[in-house]
Amino acid sequence: MNKLLPIAVAATAAAAILHGCNSGGCYDNGSAIPLAKFMDSYDGESVTLNNLRIHGIGAPADSAILPSGTSASQIYLPMRSTATSTAWCFSYSSEGIDSPEFNDTISFAYRSIPVFVSDECGAMYNYRITACRRTSHLIDSLAITDSLITNADIPRIEIYFRIDHSTPPEEEDGEQ
Repeated sequence: MNKLLPIAVAATAAAAILHGCNSGGCYDNGSAIPLAKFMDSYDGESVTLNNLRIHGIGAPADSAILPSGTSASQIYLPMRSTATSTAWCFSYSSEGIDSPEFNDTISFAYRSIPVFVSDECGAMYNYRITACRRTSHLIDSLAITDSLITNADIPRIEIYFRIDHSTPPEEEDGEQ
């Protein structure tokens, strides 16, 4: 028993030292990036869009955050801390709406707010959305549920899309 006591004390001391040196005090999501949720403008229900591409306007290099032909029900729309506005282009590749004339644009004006998080994590930016604009080809409307964008992983933006709810008539057997 006397031999186990020093080992237990040493293990406890090592655990305390190692715990003090990690960055466990940081948030899992250290960035304030607005989460946008896609909604059906007809019934207000969450919707998944198919064949969608989203890319930044005026951003350096290829700024696609959602590659062409992807399906999504929500998306993070990053903002630049060094700018006062960010714009995103939504393009659709489904048959009948795969022309640039149907592309939609959403732009946000905002203020960057530096926030000191902790010694372990340092600082980050929150954003306050001050205005937004959109085109309305397939986007019906836009709602900002909270203009303060923090690192909380909840949707702050709801984008309402016009969804085609019509279904083609069923063909009867034997008729052509």
